[in-house]
Amino acid sequence: MIVVQPGPLANPAARLLGALVARGHTVYARPEMLPAGEESVTLAVADGPFVFDFVGAVRALGSRPFRVLVLSRLGAHPDARCASLQRLWRLEEHVRAGGAPTLTLRLAPLVGPATPLVRKLRSRPPLPRGGRKLVTPVAEPDAIETLLRALDGRAPWRGWYEVAGAEVLTLAELRDVAARTPGEVRGGAWEPPLVEIAEHRLAESEPWASDFGITPTPLAAWAGAAVA
Repeated sequence: MIVVQPGPLANPAARLLGALVARGHTVYARPEMLPAGEESVTLAVADGPFVFDFVGAVRALGSRPFRVLVLSRLGAHPDARCASLQRLWRLEEHVRAGGAPTLTLRLAPLVGPATPLVRKLRSRPPLPRGGRKLVTPVAEPDAIETLLRALDGRAPWRGWYEVAGAEVLTLAELRDVAARTPGEVRGGAWEPPLVEIAEHRLAESEPWASDFGITPTPLAAWAGAAVA
């Protein structure tokens, strides 16, 4: 399966596409890099360091059939206070208006032994509001598996889904879990930024889990006894 990302993408989208490469998919950085032919492609779009030119990317594809994968984030909404979440909503709407088959995945905070968020929390940083914010983190392998199932036809290519775990805990509780698990703190980062997490509402994981045939990985699967 050929996936095209029209320009540099920010994490976690860039990291997830890198995981697709490791699993045998071909990802091109720009439509202009595609080999000659009429094979259908998936255009993967997400937030990035530059303004995304969707019309230009489509024009560069020429007559190739294509569909669109939007790697968005939880909290994307026109009334969001955070500029990045407003920007993601505008991206979602812009792509949907293009008329191509579109799948939008709104990713919850990605967790696992080596994710940037867990590395950051492992260092026990101070948290806003005492860490009382409720979060529904999702295991990064579940997000990768979601992409694989979408690309190979095991899941529907339509609408939008909140890719989130089934467990609800406070940010402080997640920090405590991370801090009790072994691993690096180098490379840690607030992913997504704290200003976005502050706007997260409790996600509905069931539609995604049901339609994609995925049972959300519990925290205990990677954190072990730290959850108890």
